[in-house]
Amino acid sequence: MISVCFSTTVHLRKGGTVEGEVISKNDEKFVIKTADGEKTIKWRQLKNKSIKEINPELYETLKTKAIERQKNKKEVGKSQKNNKKEIDFSRIHLGVETTEKRGTFKKVDNGIDELRGKEKRKLKHQTLTKRDCNGKVVVKISGLEPNEKYTLKTVYSHYIISYGDKNPKQDVTQNNISNVSSLYGKRNYEIIINTSKYSQYKNKIKSGHGYHFTSGNRKMHEYGKKAKGWDVSIWLNDVLIYEHKKGKDKVFYKNILH
Repeated sequence: MISVCFSTTVHLRKGGTVEGEVISKNDEKFVIKTADGEKTIKWRQLKNKSIKEINPELYETLKTKAIERQKNKKEVGKSQKNNKKEIDFSRIHLGVETTEKRGTFKKVDNGIDELRGKEKRKLKHQTLTKRDCNGKVVVKISGLEPNEKYTLKTVYSHYIISYGDKNPKQDVTQNNISNVSSLYGKRNYEIIINTSKYSQYKNKIKSGHGYHFTSGNRKMHEYGKKAKGWDVSIWLNDVLIYEHKKGKDKVFYKNILH
């Protein structure tokens, strides 16, 4: 025990202070003489600024050890991350389908009750029907380890076109949409992703009463939207395993089965 003697105020980690004269110290503790008598306090009970003031050499030693511990902790974390079990993609089977789900055409109000005269007579010979549609992506994945956790991310863009247009336009409401699924506890999964809806219309017109066709007695007009392709990419645990761009061939990565 080294004997020293000087007046000081020490700050405790849990709050509060102690005033007095430090009369001795070693690497573990120090003794301070206060108005109420001598008190033995361990260094770990003090705030860093008091350790630095009373024992600068010990403070530098403790600081060096703390930096070394932090460094070792980061290296251990990095090592654990690098040692994380690699996915054997060659044992996993992936299937991807992009389809369109079409509802049934149903008759809709063509506003005939609001009309009079000739326009009303013409509409009597028209039948307007409508159906709602949406795109659908079906992802089937099998061969997973039930005890492992996976994250499957699907990013898609859905192209639609208006009847009569020559160039398809990407649906702005369905552009690069991300769908993330957490997979755990099973070997096989089927993930179904539906896009937003779009509508198709048919207007059937019978010949007569102002309508005359060169062949047949009924003409059909179609309008609204229809599907015109997809962009789809899939990641498993942040690794790209599948990609399909509109008008191009499907690409499977990491030797994944398909």
